[in-house]
Amino acid sequence: MNNRRSLADRMRALFRGVRGNKTANIVLSAKDRLRLSGKGLGVSCLNQSFTLELGKQTLHLCPDLPLVSTEDETPPDFLVYDPERFHEKIGHSLRLKPGSTISVDYRQAQQNLLFSHPRDAFRRHLQVGHEGTALVFRDPISELGTYLSLLDEEQGGIRLRNERRDRLERIRELYGQNFEPLEPEAALSLLQEVNHLMREDPFRVADSEGNPGSLVELPADLTPIIIGDLHAQVDNLLTILTENAFLDALERGEAALVFLGDAVHSERAGMLDQMDDSVLVMDLILTLKRCFPQRVFFFIGNHDSFSPEVMKGGVPQSVLWQKKLRACRGEDYASEMALFYQLSPLIVMTADFIACHASPPRTAISRETLINARQFPDLVHELTWGRLKTPSWPVGYSRSHVKRFRKSLGIEESRPFIVAHYPQSANGTLWLDAGEIPNHHIVFSARPDRVALFTRIDDELLSQVYPVKRLRDTPLQEEDQAI
Repeated sequence: MNNRRSLADRMRALFRGVRGNKTANIVLSAKDRLRLSGKGLGVSCLNQSFTLELGKQTLHLCPDLPLVSTEDETPPDFLVYDPERFHEKIGHSLRLKPGSTISVDYRQAQQNLLFSHPRDAFRRHLQVGHEGTALVFRDPISELGTYLSLLDEEQGGIRLRNERRDRLERIRELYGQNFEPLEPEAALSLLQEVNHLMREDPFRVADSEGNPGSLVELPADLTPIIIGDLHAQVDNLLTILTENAFLDALERGEAALVFLGDAVHSERAGMLDQMDDSVLVMDLILTLKRCFPQRVFFFIGNHDSFSPEVMKGGVPQSVLWQKKLRACRGEDYASEMALFYQLSPLIVMTADFIACHASPPRTAISRETLINARQFPDLVHELTWGRLKTPSWPVGYSRSHVKRFRKSLGIEESRPFIVAHYPQSANGTLWLDAGEIPNHHIVFSARPDRVALFTRIDDELLSQVYPVKRLRDTPLQEEDQAI
């Protein structure tokens, strides 16, 4: 009875504060189970995780904790997810940032992918706002009954953090050392092994000369993880591998990493000629290919070469790249890298998307021609260098080229065509229906603060964006501390 009276007193104080236009937030205890209403309920969220009950549907709201303790006092983002779906397989979640509000509402795009019991979730208009030190909950259709309670941190934010920490450790184990460039001998052995594996790459038909064809046709039972340009952003790659259940699905043989090229050459100001991170990111990608040869595919971009025409800000990046590899790994390694580029595919096609680095062909094309693309230099150039038509690039491809490409392959217009290569703004990372072309998307995964990708959830291809975590130098020996 005392607990009930205490909670009632706290609720009355809260609503007096709301009516008085003051900040008033209650602190939940472990035994509290509050029924929400449309008036708004402010709850202190410092280092707390929560459970929301919406009929049969349960949601968890958990802070996105850093892997190691920091002195940063910035309020964390909160993840909103269905615990029945999120931990065991690649799933969808909502990210609640400080100062923002999310709604659980049937009108919100792709929210059907979030829930195990969407009917129960959509029968209300739940809102959750993040005010920094407090979350504010509202459920205007209160007669349906939405309940809030605390979640044990071992099942909440700490669990999410520990899952990411465990994945990072597994990546480190696969790599065999800390995240630094490999020694020359080990690097050469790795690249030679990968080149050998690529001669028998799965899901590729040999071209007319007996070489691995340029087209990869992935089976429908592999969930794609489609990554755009990385441009030597090592933490972006590590973030992808530690988020969601991507690494888990890769290890179980359920998913495939699809790199759309341009792994190398930093685009950050003052670092255009720095090649150390390019060496490391390629070492990581090659390690993944060796560990999962049937589930990792690298598609060539224009920067993945030693061509002198690859320039950025007047810096001859590919020339410097070749010099760097010769200097730190030797001539044999540079030759093997050139072979890797020659053996790598150019385009991927599945039952639910088509993707390449840059551009569709300008003319009608057959599947057979795509397989033999290496025999047509102009076609290779289009697939790796072409750009979408924009005011600053009026000679680029347009809607008619994408339409002709799909038609020539007998592919329906609803099947997404995804490219990387050409970001449409200085800070963006994802453009859906780019160029006002239906189901044509651009993904760019090299921003230093966030990384975008596409994946498939419940048979629907959709985009995901994650804040980049600083993982390269993260120590994993730190003991868990009380939060």
